[in-house]
Amino acid sequence: MTRWIETDKGDPLGRELADRHYTRVSVGHPMWTRPGWNQVLLAEQRNGRRAVFVWWRPKWESGLPGTERKDGLHCVECTIFRNETRFRSSELIREAVACLLSWEHALDVALPDGIITAVNSVKTSAGRAASSPPGVCFRRAGFTPFEHAGKNRRADLWLRYIEPLPEPLEPKLSERLSLRRNSR
Repeated sequence: MTRWIETDKGDPLGRELADRHYTRVSVGHPMWTRPGWNQVLLAEQRNGRRAVFVWWRPKWESGLPGTERKDGLHCVECTIFRNETRFRSSELIREAVACLLSWEHALDVALPDGIITAVNSVKTSAGRAASSPPGVCFRRAGFTPFEHAGKNRRADLWLRYIEPLPEPLEPKLSERLSLRRNSR
């Protein structure tokens, strides 16, 4: 069982959290994830505090211009993780990896470059202890740094999941996602 609920990339609850994420460029814009396939996960405590996690995979198999990652990697990337709950971030990340393994768009193509994320060590410094390395919650969840040519203003630390893959977890669907899938 997982605390995550899968929703869609237009979910206003996810957008509210994304608006407070350090990577957000257009605060308030209704589309808050990258173009391509996105698995959007929300967790909520009884007190109303929430977390959001987004997995992203471009539609590179389409062959259309602009559908490849700029760095050429064939992977799934965590593009947003914001935890405003009291749940341990590393535990939520582990559960998100397990949810990813039940997502159709992570299973329909090979992922030779794996499961990755990027961290801006300066912009995340306020959210961690001074003695903790950047990306500590991802490191505790099984990610390790790797060399990436894409170090830029957005991220200076790239991490790849290296632990044995967990058993897949099927997140519950949000009401809005259930309605959308049932209307097809």
